[in-house]
Amino acid sequence: MTVLAPSSPPTSPRALLLPDLPRFETYSRVLPGAERIHESVLTVPGTLNEGLPDSSVKTLFDLLQRGIRVSGNGELIGERVRGNAREYAWTRYELVASRAQKAGSGLIALGLQPGQATRVGIAGVNSTEYLIATFGIVNYSMISVPLYHNYKFEAIKEIVNKCNLKIIFADTLERAKLFIDAEDELQTLEKIIVFSEEEKGIQNGKSDQHRIEVYEWNYLLTLGEANLLPPVPPKPDDVYIICNTSGTTGKPKGVMLSHKALLTSVGGLYHQWCVEPNCLVFDDDDTYLSFLSPAHIYEQLIQCFIIYIGGRIGLYGGDIAKLVDDMQVLQPTIVSLVPRLLNKFHDAIHAKVSQANWLKRLLFRMAISAKTKHLKRGVLRYDTFWDRWVLASVRQIFGGKLRLVTSGGAPITAKIMNFSKIIYGCPLVEGYGQSECSAAGTLSMPSDTGNGHVGGPAPWAQVKLVDVAELEYRASEDKGEVCFRGAALMSGYFDEPELTAAAIDSQGWLHTGDIGSWLPNGALQIIDRKNNFFKLAQGDFVSPEQVENIYGQHPLVNQVFVTGKTTESFLVAIVVINQKVLEAARSTNASTSTDLENPETAAYVVEELRILGASKGLSSIEQIKAAHLTTEEFTVEGGFLTPTLKLKRQPLKVKYEKVIDAMYENPSVF
Repeated sequence: MTVLAPSSPPTSPRALLLPDLPRFETYSRVLPGAERIHESVLTVPGTLNEGLPDSSVKTLFDLLQRGIRVSGNGELIGERVRGNAREYAWTRYELVASRAQKAGSGLIALGLQPGQATRVGIAGVNSTEYLIATFGIVNYSMISVPLYHNYKFEAIKEIVNKCNLKIIFADTLERAKLFIDAEDELQTLEKIIVFSEEEKGIQNGKSDQHRIEVYEWNYLLTLGEANLLPPVPPKPDDVYIICNTSGTTGKPKGVMLSHKALLTSVGGLYHQWCVEPNCLVFDDDDTYLSFLSPAHIYEQLIQCFIIYIGGRIGLYGGDIAKLVDDMQVLQPTIVSLVPRLLNKFHDAIHAKVSQANWLKRLLFRMAISAKTKHLKRGVLRYDTFWDRWVLASVRQIFGGKLRLVTSGGAPITAKIMNFSKIIYGCPLVEGYGQSECSAAGTLSMPSDTGNGHVGGPAPWAQVKLVDVAELEYRASEDKGEVCFRGAALMSGYFDEPELTAAAIDSQGWLHTGDIGSWLPNGALQIIDRKNNFFKLAQGDFVSPEQVENIYGQHPLVNQVFVTGKTTESFLVAIVVINQKVLEAARSTNASTSTDLENPETAAYVVEELRILGASKGLSSIEQIKAAHLTTEEFTVEGGFLTPTLKLKRQPLKVKYEKVIDAMYENPSVF
């Protein structure tokens, strides 16, 4: 266990001491030159990390072998026991490796060829079989193609066809039937292997009632055991995974990540947390709660880190609403959350405290106040009076043994960040990146008591900002598009050479499309999105221009500016109203107000726009929930339109900043 967090029974107060963690005045150093390239202060100047500290681990095949060794063939992956809600059943490292060899041999017996020309899909939620299938694919140098279960099926079909998948794994027969029903549109797909052991629709482990044959998981393992082949391990630069992004254009892009790229990113985590001067220690005593889809590179990254340290991966029970119960049973030491869940837990804790007696409510408020003052003074420790006697019971809600919480995917508000650094009883570290850079391009420090940034460059990365003239961001002023360079970058987009060339320039820089700003301490702050797509708090991309194009068709609207915050879960709008149409609506509906300051008028306009949006196919997250009404036109002369009459988003955001903030504070009054 960590030298900073001696293990303690779950019923005792945690005593995580952190005064030995170094404080950093700056996150990054700036290399000489006009480009102002930043590197991590944790690396030797002029050198970037590649791979892992254990140089024998160059691929995920090597990673599993190391996990077997450092864990002493410990428990690797566990699932909650059916019929016994308070217990986990575990599969050990060697058994995962053995079954992976059988699964891979079974795939070859079914007609696949080892090597990089073969791609295999995996559709469904995380499971023990999912992990084994992944390593079965790795064993024979094939490429894994996760098929995110929450994707629209049209997108999944496009991925299957584009990647020429002949065999896919599916978690249930019900999911397999989706592919079978669409077999006329999936000409390359020949076979589906179903993980679930409860399926009754497959006789004798195999069904050939349709063109697409269906096999049970155990049938594949038995077939592989009967035709067992020695592994054909991949090379470091071989592609491990094609991770399809959610796509800002609505069309998934297949991000190809090599074994080297992903393990370099894992090495970045290890260097950031465990190599001096930072001194956290993670090992086979650590347990990670997994609930994110393995189709997300964020989840792949953390799982690989856990295997590297020989730890355990405990899968959640399948219901995100019961995640706290999973934590109480599993008692994880590491958990990766997203801002949406941090917000949810914050609200749930406050709701629970509000039901306590007056003395407990008072003590809780005093504890949070005192600990917040500690953070403002740069003090991060968990052995105070407030930790031992007030907050310890709250931490039992999450199992009582947390030693590290990570967050990524979207920004965290200052209030939630401060609360989370207090309430979980352990450091909360934040990262920023994309699938294209193996998820973690920047990382915060474990000892960081601040907020409002995403840390500095990961130990593998160089980061620079480049001018975005159309948005008036200049790198010379430490604002511009964020670009990464280093060994964790993607190999490219699958079968998309033009997109690849547009994303990674001739000097090896990945252009993210995000707008960043360097803070005085060398940390990066994400402030905007170059192409006007941005993430909402739940992690979904939204195109405000698409929404504006639809809302602009409504007779009530002369002009509309749709915007949002990555810390909020919904959109708002500034609407230049057509008063004549509004007055006409008033004449036909006496309840309709024409007073633009009246909240009922704004509510009427919002409802009208949402009706139109729904009829045009906008999803719920693409619809506004509040609007500010005005008659002041956006003009070229006013600086709010380009000469081609396109909205200048940044000046509009500045002009209406207070109005936008007010809409989020109380959307019901607009």
